[in-house]
Amino acid sequence: MRAWAPAVLIALAAGCRRAAPPRSEEPQQRLEGFALSQSTLGSPAWDLEARSATLSEGDRVAQLNAPALAFYKNKKKVSTVTARAGIVRTDTYDVTLSSDVVVHSLEDQSALMTSELRYSSQRKLFLTDKDVLVKRPGGTLRGTGLEASPDLSDIRVFNQRTVVEKDAR
Repeated sequence: MRAWAPAVLIALAAGCRRAAPPRSEEPQQRLEGFALSQSTLGSPAWDLEARSATLSEGDRVAQLNAPALAFYKNKKKVSTVTARAGIVRTDTYDVTLSSDVVVHSLEDQSALMTSELRYSSQRKLFLTDKDVLVKRPGGTLRGTGLEASPDLSDIRVFNQRTVVEKDAR
């Protein structure tokens, strides 16, 4: 019986080793009333506000609660974006919004709705591979996958499924 006892003790000891602490135990900061802005040559590009944000050291990501974005062209606000949640990468300023994402163009009154939308600061484009609904004066478009300018003046839907035109009554 004694021949197997050391093997059992080794197996038990190996199972009791402490694992490295999960990444979520890194120091975090919670900010209420989070705000971030990006500008180009002194001209505002966009403003980001969130009810709150949680920043984890080392992740370079801020988790956002109820984020809202405003985009500008020639110092004039051209669109607004709202969502229930999101993240912003603090190294690239790329933003990913999720849960009930709605973009409103203030110039032509069009709207974009989806479950997830990324904004690439480098490309200056909205991107998604999720289902989208685009409402424009004169019609509605559904599809999957999209690239769009922040003011919604240029929209490419990759897998267009339907176009519903308004009644011309």
